[in-house]
Amino acid sequence: MTKKFQVMTTTEGCATNLLENSTYRQAMEKQGWISSPVGEADVIVLNTCGHTQEREDHTFKVLKNLKEQYPDKKIVVGGCLAKINPSKLNEVHAGKMFAPGNVSELWGALGEDVPVQGLMTDEGASVTETNFFDAQDFVELTWMHRLVIKFRPLFYKIEKKLGFNFKLLHNIFETVVINQEFYGITIGQGCAGKCTFCAIKTAKGHIRSKPLDKIIDEFYVGIKQGHDKFWLLGDDIGCYGIDRGLTLVDLLKEITQIDYPFKLVINYLEPMFFVKYFDQIKDLLADPRIINMNIPIQSGSPRIITEMGRDYSPEIVLKQLKELKKLNPNLVIKNNIIVGFPGETWGDLWLSTKSLFYFDANLAIPFAKRPGTRAAKMENQISEIGKKIRHSFINFFVLIRHLSVFVRSLKPFS
Repeated sequence: MTKKFQVMTTTEGCATNLLENSTYRQAMEKQGWISSPVGEADVIVLNTCGHTQEREDHTFKVLKNLKEQYPDKKIVVGGCLAKINPSKLNEVHAGKMFAPGNVSELWGALGEDVPVQGLMTDEGASVTETNFFDAQDFVELTWMHRLVIKFRPLFYKIEKKLGFNFKLLHNIFETVVINQEFYGITIGQGCAGKCTFCAIKTAKGHIRSKPLDKIIDEFYVGIKQGHDKFWLLGDDIGCYGIDRGLTLVDLLKEITQIDYPFKLVINYLEPMFFVKYFDQIKDLLADPRIINMNIPIQSGSPRIITEMGRDYSPEIVLKQLKELKKLNPNLVIKNNIIVGFPGETWGDLWLSTKSLFYFDANLAIPFAKRPGTRAAKMENQISEIGKKIRHSFINFFVLIRHLSVFVRSLKPFS
């Protein structure tokens, strides 16, 4: 009998999570399963996100609604939350769970005996990895993501009508949120950081890098298939290769030597490695084919950065970003800022606020106490109302910054 399934996500826009969804669909379809609307599916695969408390709460709400609406359906739960907070998940879900990106565990959760590896193994990426984002996942994203995705085609039409391309603004709309046109390449899973606030390492462990030759092979496969837009994915691209005797420098050298007019997004480069390798990578990042890079500074305060367990000077990061923008003025530099970290003063917040103006796109996130993290046990926790006030305060300046980037980006080129 033909089996029907539906894969769902609770992420607000994590590219890795979305690519995992595509991998699950492809793997199941290769085994004869049919992707169907949730009401017709025999099995629901829920790919969770536990990045923040808000995402965790949203996940539990989605899971509760699914169980109430479809009490007779089999639900298997995967993703980061299955590793970050399994005890709480067990309180509402008595069914099977599987680790992030692990296709073999997915088959086990489904009760299927299929000889297939997970998305990432100790030896690198498995052959089951998928390179495409699926537009059906985009309906699950936040309203801001959906707004950009919906407006993006209209912006392209406006450019065409005017006969101009607004290069920086074009790059922003093309890459600031997930884009189905990009060919995704996962270069590794896990990280080498020791951040006191983050639970992703709990979910995915220490960095496991894909072999460099496999990454380059995937690039050429994408090119042969007619793709010219690529999205590098990893929990921290900055620590790529340290488990293999390689570095980010080696990766960027190989990619920029490819003689092809591609566009490249570098998703999540921890500032520590950006600073560490800056003198070696700044000329590589000056390549105009690199159009977007996410460097989440998290705070503009050196004191808070230390409390976060991150090893860099915000001042140096911002100075180097300014230098990089001179070398590659149309490079979109994205940023994440955490507000309301334990012990954060208004002086610390003001330093974070000033740092916004070195980035083209900013996302401010209220601090969330994640299970098992050191920051969750710290004294001087900021109250929820205090975090909301700080969040509103910094978002006012995020809006000002984004408007200024928009206005400055209206200079056309032919």
